[in-house]
Amino acid sequence: MQIEIKVFTEEEKYLVHQRTMELLSQTGVWIKSDKAFFALKEAGASIDEKRRIVYFTEEMVQRALAAAPKQFVLGGRNPHYDYPLPSKESRHLMSGITTNIYDPYTGQRRESTKADVVNVGRIFQHAETGAACWTGCSAGDVPEKTHCLHEMAAIIEGTSKHVQFELASPYESKFAIEILRAILGSDEKIRARKIASVLYCPVSPLTQDKNMLDAYLELADYDVPINIYPMPMIGMTSPASIFSTICQINAEVLSAVVLFETIKPGWPLIYGVASGAADPITGEYVKSGEAALVSLGGTEMARFYGLPCAVTGGGSFETMPTYLGRADLIDGIGTTDNGMAVSLEMILTEDEIARRCLRISKGIRIGEDTDLTEDIKAEGPGGTFLAHKSSIKNFRNPDELYYSKMFPPKLRATTYEKRDSIEIANRRVRQILEGPLVDALPEAVQAKIDEICQRADGGI
Repeated sequence: MQIEIKVFTEEEKYLVHQRTMELLSQTGVWIKSDKAFFALKEAGASIDEKRRIVYFTEEMVQRALAAAPKQFVLGGRNPHYDYPLPSKESRHLMSGITTNIYDPYTGQRRESTKADVVNVGRIFQHAETGAACWTGCSAGDVPEKTHCLHEMAAIIEGTSKHVQFELASPYESKFAIEILRAILGSDEKIRARKIASVLYCPVSPLTQDKNMLDAYLELADYDVPINIYPMPMIGMTSPASIFSTICQINAEVLSAVVLFETIKPGWPLIYGVASGAADPITGEYVKSGEAALVSLGGTEMARFYGLPCAVTGGGSFETMPTYLGRADLIDGIGTTDNGMAVSLEMILTEDEIARRCLRISKGIRIGEDTDLTEDIKAEGPGGTFLAHKSSIKNFRNPDELYYSKMFPPKLRATTYEKRDSIEIANRRVRQILEGPLVDALPEAVQAKIDEICQRADGGI
């Protein structure tokens, strides 16, 4: 039986929804984008035009939820990596997005570049649990006003898995579509393949941003999926209560769902959750056990509404509960220093931890290949099972007995496991970076993407 954690009863999920609707209908949400604000006004929403507050009714929310697709596929540039949502088991998002990286050759932390974003993709390509790749780090060596576009281009160059990126302004949006068109050949294939999605972060509490929102509204005609990803800090930008933080997140997600489905009914959306507690002494973000609880609650609310979900909290044994919640996507591998820097080695080591966690989540399997009572009878007292065919078979089956070839089990019994694992991962990182680029873009396509980025820079 698979192991699955539930943190809400059905009655408690209805209570979350009730409290959410109180926030949406009585407090409202600040909509900074004029285009979004007036679209909601035209759709019949109650508004405070002076304060740019929109109030949402139950009818609006239910109509939007009915319009939002309940399943779709995050396509890979290589179709082998297509990832259907919802998924039967959790897979990873690359974490980020940082401004620093640990150099795999010097070990020193430094500002990240566009080439580093490519390398993030190259390493993530080899992460078995990795399904969708954020840019990981930022391109600090390109113009600030087009850095998101350059990061999109770089991550697509580095990996043929699904990519997810940000856009900072509508100016970048048209060039982003040009890049997708250069790869796929037509607008129809952009809509059909969905090889890229965007990350949208409402501003907590209860605010929908202007620049990023306006950028994504330009993508409406292309069915580019949006991961709606609130990031409140418990005790700072949400109340010092896990339950009320989940209610606030729910309000921020649902108001965005209404907004996007009003603009374009049928827009593919992901219900996202990213939260952690504030350090009460310093005010800094802490990726604590409470973050896993918020992620579990958010996963259940996404399922309550029938939406695909993405949550924070993976890549460590402390976040094991998140895997047991069975979100479609879990953000959490590849960063260090409390999310302030990328480590290419950590992509691989945390992918390894994720595989161990996912094995645990599969629970105790009972079936023909695991009910080996007859083997016990045949061997009798004092025997050994090493030579049994069932032993050979199950030692080779990671769903029963997980074994890592890259990180041998003997490391787990040593004082230096962490140091040794990083050294092993660093050797593998260098091997990947010094080898050929997997699923490289055709030269003509890469040249076209470079030309698009240069043209975008020239028009600033």
